[in-house]
Amino acid sequence: MQRGAAIGEVGREIRVRRRLRRDPVGPDPGHRNEELNIRYRTLPALCALLLLPQPAAGQEAVRRVSLAAALEAFADNSLALKIARSEAAEIAGSARQSRAWFNPSLSARRDDLDRNGDEYWEENLLLFQPLEWPGRTAARYRAAAHTIEASTARFRGDSTRFAFEVREAWALAWFAEAAERTARQAAAVIREVAEDAEIRLEEGDISAYETRRLRLERVRAEQGVAEAELRARDARRRLAALTFPGTGIEEVGPSAGLEGLPPPVTRDDALGAMVERPDLEAAARDLDAAQAELAVARSRWMPDPTVSLGYRRQEGGFEGLSLGLDLPLPLFDRGGGTRQAADARSAAAAHRLDLRRRLAENDLLTTSDRYASSRARLEAAADGLSADAEALLASATAAYGENEMSLLELLDAANAFRGARISALSMRSTAWIAYWDLLRAMGRAPEREP
Repeated sequence: MQRGAAIGEVGREIRVRRRLRRDPVGPDPGHRNEELNIRYRTLPALCALLLLPQPAAGQEAVRRVSLAAALEAFADNSLALKIARSEAAEIAGSARQSRAWFNPSLSARRDDLDRNGDEYWEENLLLFQPLEWPGRTAARYRAAAHTIEASTARFRGDSTRFAFEVREAWALAWFAEAAERTARQAAAVIREVAEDAEIRLEEGDISAYETRRLRLERVRAEQGVAEAELRARDARRRLAALTFPGTGIEEVGPSAGLEGLPPPVTRDDALGAMVERPDLEAAARDLDAAQAELAVARSRWMPDPTVSLGYRRQEGGFEGLSLGLDLPLPLFDRGGGTRQAADARSAAAAHRLDLRRRLAENDLLTTSDRYASSRARLEAAADGLSADAEALLASATAAYGENEMSLLELLDAANAFRGARISALSMRSTAWIAYWDLLRAMGRAPEREP
């Protein structure tokens, strides 16, 4: 490879060619040889360092997974998903219990009576069964069924939201690692330029101001690398917490990158999917359950009867069947407070559904606009911005090597390369995250993972 500069994809290293010199008038052979020895000792080491791949610090402890594998691990290990599943099962169990029939009761009794030596006894064996009016039973069944459907829809919504968080964390981990590699590339260029400046300062070829400026830029670049490394570690830890909690894996990183454009989704398609949102379905089923419970409450003015069937035997040989009906009289408690509370719950459920529809529409509009904007920026500028950044730094390093550019100009080119490359990476990750967020708002999952 030519000693100019080669800029490739993220991870490919950059080399800066040393600036050519014109021989000074009346050169000192000893000084010239010493200068060449310094350069020939320094350049191979710097070039070898730049050509080596530069993984983030601590990469040996990072587990690499694809997005599909991360989602599978999340489904198997996520504590939040297990909690949501348990809560849905709890609600479903309570709803099933609420529609259970009343248990019968069995009563066995013997009475021994005595008066002035005359004895009398009586034995009773009775079975009691509370009954419920048919309309009330049907309403109770409907309320239980709608409550179970609401809990199922709510769990589906939680699963969709948690899956989006995994996709977002995976994309952010990819961006953080790519940004760290870009920062290391730019820092390597600045470091080599700063070292070249120290040599040229001794020769009197540049001013002390330029040298100090490059020293400060080198410190700032290395600080930027350290901060980028911390951000990458934080992103990998967040992904590990979502996918492999409690397994001893501290950091999880993406095994592949984000490529291409996400599929297009129009605003009309987004709004048309509002009926598929799990939260709207859950709110609608909550309203149905509240209305069924209101029907139950309205029938409470008629108390539930209890029938009894048994066998009775008495002293003297009297025996036979015993039938009974127990019907409370609604003189004092006619269930007015229960009806009022149920009516209020039904009204609140209706208002909650209306509010949820409005919030869902706003969510779809916001996520649709955000996705359309981020996708348009990615399609229009990201690839060109990345290519321009590479070309800029390549031409700058070549010009510096041909004595056509100053150290500070090369420094500006390195900083511009870093900013442009990180902007391009941010555009790509932002567009994909916005796409997944829009699918989350639509209550859908992507057809395939990138």
